[in-house]
Amino acid sequence: MKIKKTFKPLLPHGILKNIRRFNQYITYYKYKKLSTRDIFSQIYHTGVWGISSEPFFSGSGSREDFIILPYINSVKEFILQFKKSPSILDVGCGDFYVGSKIRECCGEYTACDIVPSLIKYNQKRFESLNVCFKVLDLVEDELPYADIIIIRQVLQHLSNKQIAKFIPKISKYHYAIVTEHLPGIVSYEQNIDKIPGPNTRLEFESGVVLTSPPFNLIPYSERKLCEIKENETVISTTLYQF
Repeated sequence: MKIKKTFKPLLPHGILKNIRRFNQYITYYKYKKLSTRDIFSQIYHTGVWGISSEPFFSGSGSREDFIILPYINSVKEFILQFKKSPSILDVGCGDFYVGSKIRECCGEYTACDIVPSLIKYNQKRFESLNVCFKVLDLVEDELPYADIIIIRQVLQHLSNKQIAKFIPKISKYHYAIVTEHLPGIVSYEQNIDKIPGPNTRLEFESGVVLTSPPFNLIPYSERKLCEIKENETVISTTLYQF
């Protein structure tokens, strides 16, 4: 992983673009016949996002301090503004390393993921945190109510059709905290479609922007909670109010 991060910025843009296209072809043929649940189960069980001492690992983006600490601090700062600790729905919670760091300042906390074995593991590992872990497909299933819904670097792995089906569900929450990994350039083509899988739209120099076509989310208000630069990309967290 470290070698990849060291040499990737040194590669010419044309070569990087071809590598990204090739990765998408591999992803398509590897996962095209699998259900969404099977895709992400296989990702975790084969360590596509990396391997750690734990059986489940959501990738370096859920571990590296320069990425997660600004996020954790900004989310906690927002939550602590409430007189009463708000209830949280964390969809696509993954290995819950990041979620566990904000749990203390929240009210009721429900954490969901589509991978059953991951949820079973989280239930045991984080038993002391009083979190309700559920197996849930954010696209197909009805979502439980909470004051705030958190979607951290989840939608970037889904297709446009799946995201579009999820969009109407967001507005029933008072607030949505959405994090997406985006190109670090001023102008880029937003919301290029992809198949569900481990890669993101960065492979196409694109990213998910919910207020742009074809999703056209219309919040009451929105503002950036934090932005973290990673090489030539930006991990952006937006707070939507409905």
